[in-house]
Amino acid sequence: MDSPSPVHLSKQWVTRRLSLCLFFVFLSQCCRIALANSTYLIGLGSYDITGPAADVNMMGYANAEQTVSGVHFRLRARTFIVAEPDGKRIVFVNIDACMASQLVTLKVLERLKS
Repeated sequence: MDSPSPVHLSKQWVTRRLSLCLFFVFLSQCCRIALANSTYLIGLGSYDITGPAADVNMMGYANAEQTVSGVHFRLRARTFIVAEPDGKRIVFVNIDACMASQLVTLKVLERLKS
């Protein structure tokens, strides 16, 4: 049995990618139409949460005594809020940090309730 030629594989790859792109265009248009008729209130926000740029320990990943000495890229908190006109809402917060303590989570929830 002969294996498919590289040109044939390339055409298959292009066809599949094009089909996938067209599907996402169609899906995005359907979502746009559905959202245009919705009564949801949608909000989003972003905030810089970058800490100190130097002398912060690295939590022992390489060497317990090792500290950072600069900012490679800024850290952000991103918030997405979806609310119904009657006041029901959901909030999703994402932070560019690998480990937020339980205390941080509890304090955020406490402030959201107030």
